[in-house]
Amino acid sequence: MKLAFVSLNDSTDVLQWSGLNYYIARSLERAGATLVRVGPLTHSWTPAMKLRRRWSALRGQPYHANMESTALDSFGAAARALIPRDVDAVVAVTSMVAASLDGLDVPVISWDDASPAAMTNYYPGFATLATRTARNADAMGHRAARNVRLAIYASDWAAESARRAYALPSERVAVVPFGANLEPLPDAREVAASIHARPIDRCRLLWVGVEWDRKRGDLVVEIARRIHSAGVPVELTIVGCTPSPAQPLPEWVNVEGFVSKRTTEGAARLAKLFARSHFFVMPSLAEAYGLVYCEAAAFGVPAVATRTGGVPTIVLDGETGLLDDPGATADAYAGRMLALMRDRSRYEIMATAARARAESRLNWDVAGREALGLIEGIVRKRR
Repeated sequence: MKLAFVSLNDSTDVLQWSGLNYYIARSLERAGATLVRVGPLTHSWTPAMKLRRRWSALRGQPYHANMESTALDSFGAAARALIPRDVDAVVAVTSMVAASLDGLDVPVISWDDASPAAMTNYYPGFATLATRTARNADAMGHRAARNVRLAIYASDWAAESARRAYALPSERVAVVPFGANLEPLPDAREVAASIHARPIDRCRLLWVGVEWDRKRGDLVVEIARRIHSAGVPVELTIVGCTPSPAQPLPEWVNVEGFVSKRTTEGAARLAKLFARSHFFVMPSLAEAYGLVYCEAAAFGVPAVATRTGGVPTIVLDGETGLLDDPGATADAYAGRMLALMRDRSRYEIMATAARARAESRLNWDVAGREALGLIEGIVRKRR
């Protein structure tokens, strides 16, 4: 299969968009596809766009020029000029790119973590969009749905939103979860050993993120307090950001700050933190997907999370981790975690199941093969 791989960002740069362009492209290549990479794509800022941005900023409403129809037209024109005539299909990473690819003679397949409809009023920044941007986002979603032969999403939540919002039939929507951004996955024998080596006389928790409020770092601290108050010594490690000094933290909280897994030292440090932890705890208020839950699973670490967005596609409640509703209290979370800490056999079964899911479903080799199989099916039908 020869595919044009079209992305807004540079797909050879692992630092762009959480590495997703990079890992999606590599997964398809490892599955056997030949890629012609198209991107990054840009558009010019018109005087009208600049005025809209200033006016929206004054009103505290985010404005996104790249959702304007003229911007999408620019993306599409640039992409079409670089797509060879002999490709079998075009893979558009994100709905925005898919919306720009009007009028192609070959099938277009999109792959995204969420539809524009799913994001509306979901993330805090999408709840206050400028009126024009909100309209543009809706139009962009419908335009993408018209252009694609198949819309692949990373989660059931995102796929269902596209079916409802754009009246897409089931045969034009598929779910292929993203994998853990780890190459390769941690060694299975080492993960099994680390699960067994986690102490029984204390509970080690890990939180990794850069958005303390949305990912509810304060709730994680409260969960840890409840576990500590129940007589189980607790250690909470915070990675990715430094909480406000106005929020005093107990002595059993270790703040690592930002650790980059793009460096050898950073990757090794994160691997060690995952391997030693009993639970990865990140009960986000909103999470379109959550690659870090996949990474926790790869290390055999059950995730404790909120039943929201794409998270239930990754974390299976009671099997590979613990999910609760957005209104769940620290006591509710802590109670379920303490029950596992007091039943070592049950804990190790869950940790082992998390790793098994990482091997069978939440990794890029599996994702690439599944996505390429779907694309090949579309191309065969067209022929």
